[in-house]
Amino acid sequence: MSRNAIGVVEVSYYSNAVVVLDSMLKAADIELVSYHKKLGGRMVHTVVAGETSAVDASIRAAEAARAEIGEKNLKVAVTISNPHPEILKLLNMIQAKESSKS
Repeated sequence: MSRNAIGVVEVSYYSNAVVVLDSMLKAADIELVSYHKKLGGRMVHTVVAGETSAVDASIRAAEAARAEIGEKNLKVAVTISNPHPEILKLLNMIQAKESSKS
């Protein structure tokens, strides 16, 4: 799977994050990269990756899930096409190059 885009979603409450992520994964050929719970699961952000068109479709599915989880519970849903390599390092999607010098 090519990973030329990432999608970032922030949701209130862990259970809502599961509902939104399920919708996203069913909508497109993407993969879960990471998720982080804050405040005991009150805030959850999720990162997915895949082709730009697939990530866009998954973000549209996340937006559509507002009807299930409540308008105010979906805080952010964005696609980042061709993310900078430093962003990928931040998300631990690529290994930092180790110096081969002794």
